[in-house]
Amino acid sequence: MRGLLRQRPPMILLDTVGEFSPTSLVATKAISGSEGCYRDLADGTPLAGFAYPQALLVESFGQACSLLWTLAGLGPPDRIPLLVGVSDLAFHSSPFPGDVLEHQVRLVHSSSTACEFTGRSHVNGDTVLDVGSLLVASLPGPSPT
Repeated sequence: MRGLLRQRPPMILLDTVGEFSPTSLVATKAISGSEGCYRDLADGTPLAGFAYPQALLVESFGQACSLLWTLAGLGPPDRIPLLVGVSDLAFHSSPFPGDVLEHQVRLVHSSSTACEFTGRSHVNGDTVLDVGSLLVASLPGPSPT
């Protein structure tokens, strides 16, 4: 999976890909207390301080969309998917270290230059995030040197 994402550690926010079809994908991310987002928390920080940051939750979901883009061949291989917009986000609860996020991503529409995705993220069957629309545009990749 590492070779299918443009991100590199420490910003790879997915661990596994489960179900896959040309129009949907399920991917997981195990949240660990040793991640960088928890590095500067003081001793005695209350549990609420360990809530997984919403920005990282959305980024992890976006990486699942990027994987679907790549695995389903939705864009030309020499182009890069870039997040250009997200709408209708609903955060229902916060995941914490020890939780495993399950992202369920579905393709809504695709063209040669853009794709729209929708989906949700769960922890133990409980929805933590609903994504109404995530729009990805296709940009030219780096020029060969």
